[in-house]
Amino acid sequence: MSQLTTGFVIQPRLAFQNKRDQVLYNFFVSEANFVSNTYCERGQLRARVKDLAEIFGHSENIIRACINRLVEEGFIEKKRLKGSEGLLITVVNYSEYQSLETYQKSKETKIEPSKELVQLVENENSPFDQIENKFIQQRGSGLNISASDAQSIHEVLSLGIPLETILEWMDTIYTHYIKRNNGRTIRAFKYYEEAIKTQQQKLQQPKTNVTPFPKPKKENSIDALARFAQKHGVKLGGTQDGNT
Repeated sequence: MSQLTTGFVIQPRLAFQNKRDQVLYNFFVSEANFVSNTYCERGQLRARVKDLAEIFGHSENIIRACINRLVEEGFIEKKRLKGSEGLLITVVNYSEYQSLETYQKSKETKIEPSKELVQLVENENSPFDQIENKFIQQRGSGLNISASDAQSIHEVLSLGIPLETILEWMDTIYTHYIKRNNGRTIRAFKYYEEAIKTQQQKLQQPKTNVTPFPKPKKENSIDALARFAQKHGVKLGGTQDGNT
């Protein structure tokens, strides 16, 4: 990995077809050498697929697939090193991305993005992706979701709840869960689905201002006798008007 541990790194905002690719690319940018040395040139890093799989909680095949896509899309270059040294990763246009002048020029010169790039960005920001990304972030491990997780997300989207509300409820559900479970995170989106459906049902229950009829008070023998006396003008013994 990178031998440079100080300073700051600029993460360029690029369009990726896959969220896992973006996370891995950002990792390469942050770990790449900012200054050339005997270990790596500027914008390069050495990495082993096995180590990356452990870092991101994924299989080696998934990591290899991500790396190959990044190479095909022109984001990085890779070179296999001897023995068990792994790969030499080169971040394409690293120096340009790490120069503040690049972003200053982009403000002065308006560049119209291609239709393909716009479509990729729109797809990445779809409601499904935003919910998926929040779930992965809150889960705290792995870069993808299971088929059952995806099905649960579609179930939630079919409820017709605004996306902003869903994301807010997810934050609330997550906060309550980790408090009750000693910091453990939610591993399956099915938990969110059931909690969101329950919350929606509560909000859909009709509100009413009608107060239930009070149960009639059970009349004892003394009350019955007093009512009878009042009705028939019979005076009872004892006190009257506070005097004996």
